[in-house]
Amino acid sequence: MKVESYLVVKNGTVITPELEIEDGVVIVRGGKIIEVGKSGEVEEPLNAEKVDAGGGYISPGLIDIHVNGANGTDVSKVDPDTFSIMGKFFTQYGVTSYVGTTITAAPTDIVKALQVARGYMREGNMDGAELLGIHMEGPYISPEQSGAHPQQYLALPKPEHYMPFLEYSDVLLYMTIAPELEGAVQLVKDLNQKGILVSAGHTDGIYPGIKDAIDAGVRHSTHFFCNMSHFRRDNLKRVAGVVETLLYDDRVSGALIGDGWHVGPQLMKLLVKVKGVDRVCFVTDAMPAVGLPDGMHHIGEVEAVVENGIARLKDNSAYAGSVTTMDVCVRNGVNQLGLSLVEAIRMSSLTPAKIIGVANRKGSLEKGKDADIAIFDKNIRVERTICRGVLN
Repeated sequence: MKVESYLVVKNGTVITPELEIEDGVVIVRGGKIIEVGKSGEVEEPLNAEKVDAGGGYISPGLIDIHVNGANGTDVSKVDPDTFSIMGKFFTQYGVTSYVGTTITAAPTDIVKALQVARGYMREGNMDGAELLGIHMEGPYISPEQSGAHPQQYLALPKPEHYMPFLEYSDVLLYMTIAPELEGAVQLVKDLNQKGILVSAGHTDGIYPGIKDAIDAGVRHSTHFFCNMSHFRRDNLKRVAGVVETLLYDDRVSGALIGDGWHVGPQLMKLLVKVKGVDRVCFVTDAMPAVGLPDGMHHIGEVEAVVENGIARLKDNSAYAGSVTTMDVCVRNGVNQLGLSLVEAIRMSSLTPAKIIGVANRKGSLEKGKDADIAIFDKNIRVERTICRGVLN
């Protein structure tokens, strides 16, 4: 009978959802957290493997629920090694789990991504960060707000078009749609019935149509402020667009691309002030070139130029995702938004876990949860990452 060894992470400040525990300790066994507390108050097992945090921060692993690719891999052009490469890559930046995102593409490419993800997740031998599932961003989005998405694959949400995707409800975690499209409300209902989260994004809708979609079951919003309509005039009257409708509806959570380029700090502060750190998460919206040198790259079938930390379309008409990482989002939360480290970490771990429904096992350093841990130095730079009890 195999005896499971202990891992003790100590000599650092433990970040919990509510506070910091100075001189804290986290004890791990069998890939799970079995104890969290202050050093000297928690009994440390003998002969345990020790991980010294060096006086830095012991944080829950970061969770990125919107990532299109990394290190040359592309979820929209997936191959058998895509998720293994991504998982290993993300651990450098404190990420212990993630959601792979397909952009608008040929339906066969999206189905292939779902199939490969299903096989990889069922196999269970994940390298590094854990793939939690797939996020479909498109094809049911607005042509007026499509951004970098290839318009030739945009579609109206007709049951005969979207039902094949719903057969993968075991791996399809959420779908971004434009709620104003003809047939969208029925799609929302069908997704909800399958337990798939519905997110508003790349949308040009107005009130009250957007509220009708929320009433039907839209519960999240993709890269808030980006490719979303705002208030406009209807004859002489000004009516709310998507941004305003989502802002004041407490049923809807929001995601912010935290790279510092997509959304200015004033707008990010506004969303956090209105909805709070429990309803707003950071994401990267990272494209395949993250981790690669500047130059010409692709996201799906779209060409993009990466230069000086920014990914743009060749014609400079839109961003093409980001080339940022989750640790940068945390630092920007602290340095640009004035959040506490506890708040910035929460928006990058427990909040996204709650949004996609995995907070029972992910997102915080609590007894019984997966041993997903990121160790930061005092400057919030990643030193080590532990995924499900395994040092990376």
